[in-house]
Amino acid sequence: MEDIKKAVCQAEDNISGWAEEISDYLFNNPELSDEEFNSSAYLVERLRGAGFKVTYPYLGIKTAFRAEYGNGDGRTVAFPAEYDALPGYGADHNQPAHACGHNWIAGSTLAAARALADTSHLFNGNIVVFGTPSEEKSGSKVTFAECGAFNGIDAVLQMHLGRVNCVDTTAMAMTDYVFEFYGKEAHAAKEPENGINALDACHLVLAGINAMRQQFGAGVKIHEIITNGGQTPNIIPGYASMWIFVRAVDKELLERAAERVVNIGKGASLMTGAEFVFKRAENTFYDIKRDENLNSLMKANLAGLGITVLEEGDKYHCESTDIGNVSYVCPTCYTTLSTAHLSDAGVHEQGFIEVAGSKGAKKLMHIAAKAMAMTALDVMAHFTCQTT
Repeated sequence: MEDIKKAVCQAEDNISGWAEEISDYLFNNPELSDEEFNSSAYLVERLRGAGFKVTYPYLGIKTAFRAEYGNGDGRTVAFPAEYDALPGYGADHNQPAHACGHNWIAGSTLAAARALADTSHLFNGNIVVFGTPSEEKSGSKVTFAECGAFNGIDAVLQMHLGRVNCVDTTAMAMTDYVFEFYGKEAHAAKEPENGINALDACHLVLAGINAMRQQFGAGVKIHEIITNGGQTPNIIPGYASMWIFVRAVDKELLERAAERVVNIGKGASLMTGAEFVFKRAENTFYDIKRDENLNSLMKANLAGLGITVLEEGDKYHCESTDIGNVSYVCPTCYTTLSTAHLSDAGVHEQGFIEVAGSKGAKKLMHIAAKAMAMTALDVMAHFTCQTT
């Protein structure tokens, strides 16, 4: 096994330029969630050129794909690639950019997969690369999981850039709502009593959520903005809307908190007389279920590459990701590699854009690809699921 791992790491070295081109292309051509047409086509082209059999589009999602390589025998390991960028950057705060490093994720997953493909004569097993768009928005991995894309997959491996090195990662379950209130316009000075103020309903929702934070408990986090609060101050707003994110440390607590938030909206409607309409996001993100055996394999391989200091995930201070849903149907190892030595900027910050395209990030990308490829070999050779 050690000789095979050395061969796979050498193979990754041999394609390092190929992997860096992938990261650079996506970084320089950012596309928003559900709009990754060029990005997905580019990745498909690169995978087909490496000998992968590709289904594109996949599951009816225009920017999703499934790429496969193997001999049909043995176990199957999958690598989800992400490639959507974030909005709101640049001088005018209106440009997309890879402030979350999804260009790096695509580069590292494809590098791991190709390194294995190029050495596949040394082992029995199968490699799958999933092109999973819209992680920042709708979360296509939720759809993948619900449609059975991960059936028959023995392990899923993905890495992300972050503030710390962490294999025992956490993620909060999450859903979001659009709240809309329909009232009645009136002149705000002459006869406000004839109006029904939809914006007041939004304010009452904010007040209600804030009043309930103690009862929600430490395991729940709620973020909200008013997306439409009227057109001019001298008209009682007849329409107002909100966007609300609800997160919790596990999916069961999430559902209880989400029900309370909807009830707060109903109460605001009763108090103001405004009609209340709400819509929940189609996909709900789950928390991450760890697989201790799979994580142990990853830790050992990272140690061999010089990554020995690892933090423990904090379920009360973490983000949400659609790979949590994958962990409920398939053993999953979701790892972060620290960029603290490169910058104090965190993901989604303006300063992280520079990190995502840096030489330092590329060095980490090759460590990630090697660690994932070696862990995939371990899975193919000897692996027992121990998901908790």
